[in-house]
Amino acid sequence: MDIGMFQAGRPQTAQELFKNMCSHGQQPNIVTFSIMINGLCRQGNLDEALTLLKEMEESQLKPDLVTYCILINGMCKVGKINDAKELFSSLFEIGLQPDVYVYNAIMKGLCQQGLMDEAYKIFRDMEKGGCLPNNFSYNIIIQGFLRHEDLPKASELINEMVDKGFSADDATTELVVHLSQNNDLILSKLRNRSEASKAVQ
Repeated sequence: MDIGMFQAGRPQTAQELFKNMCSHGQQPNIVTFSIMINGLCRQGNLDEALTLLKEMEESQLKPDLVTYCILINGMCKVGKINDAKELFSSLFEIGLQPDVYVYNAIMKGLCQQGLMDEAYKIFRDMEKGGCLPNNFSYNIIIQGFLRHEDLPKASELINEMVDKGFSADDATTELVVHLSQNNDLILSKLRNRSEASKAVQ
C-alpha cells in the first residue's frame, strides 16, 4: 500500500487494493490504515477517512498519535475545527499524551480559524504537559498573531523563540516585513535577535 497512489491521482486504485487485501483475509496493520486515512484526508474525503477509523477500531487495532494527527490535519483542512478540537480533547480521555506534531496540527487549525486565544492556550499547555514546543510550534503561533495583527504578542513570542535557539521561517519573516511598514520595531527586533542567535551558534 503506497500513499503515492493518492498523490498520483489514483485514489480508487489504492482503495481497491485495500479492499482486496481485506477480502483475502489479510489484516491491515496500523501503518496500512494510517496510509489509507492520510490519502483520503488529502483528497478531502474526511467522511470516508472517519469510516475507516471506525473499521480500524472494530478490528481491535488502536489508532496511534500518527493516525490522530492525520485526522486532525484533515479536519482542519476542510474547516471542521470543532471536530478537530473534540478529537484532540478525546486523546487525553483515552490516555494518549499528544506529541508536538499533534499539538502543532491543532494549533495551526485554530490559528487559521482566527481562534487565537484557544491556540495560545494550547501552545502554553503543551509545555506544562511535558511536550516541548519546537521551531514549527513557534512559527505557527507567531504567524497566527501576525496575521491577526497582534504585534505585541507576536513580538513577545519572537523574543522567546530566539532565546530558545529557534528562528523564524520564510513565512514568518515575510509577514513581519509586510507588517513592519507600520511597525519597524518588530522587524528590527527579529533581525537583531536572529543575528545575535547566529553569533552565539
